Amino acid sequence: MSLASMYKMMSFDPLEVEPSEVVVAVQVPVGIVINNNDVVIKFNVKADDPNYSFEHEYFVNVNEKYELPDELKQKNKVNSNIFILQLNKNDALEMRHDQDVVKDYKKNSITGTINMSVNVNSACKNSDFSSENSELNVYLKLNNRDDFFAFMEDVNVFELERNESGYYKPISFCS
Repeated sequence: MSLASMYKMMSFDPLEVEPSEVVVAVQVPVGIVINNNDVVIKFNVKADDPNYSFEHEYFVNVNEKYELPDELKQKNKVNSNIFILQLNKNDALEMRHDQDVVKDYKKNSITGTINMSVNVNSACKNSDFSSENSELNVYLKLNNRDDFFAFMEDVNVFELERNESGYYKPISFCS
């Protein structure tokens, strides 16, 4: 991961992110497919006042109409595809509301921690999949003014989902 990406991840404020402008790009090997709800944005607040503590999950949806920017076209390899995902309108509004609640909370000088994360929870495979190429990358864009930055690199698709016993689930075929 580049120094610029590490700086971006360390310095962004989850309260200043515009939820409707967040874009997640997942680069996968040919044969792996990312669908709606495979990727989740988690917004977590642990406050001194339990009334303000919460963990909300927002599942992002594939946006096939989003035009792939040149910066991602350059990263796309011959043997990979990039899926673009965004929050639906309702989830973006709900996340904005959560941010506003926390901002009000912070105005009262009450302390706590705020985290935002992006996780790829699952994927499926089709007949083009080869186990020789099994790594994916996640790029994140936090607002319309910024470029994408590397959020996660070289994630093994075989290690996305765990079952109740803690073992990794096999990748299922796409239906």
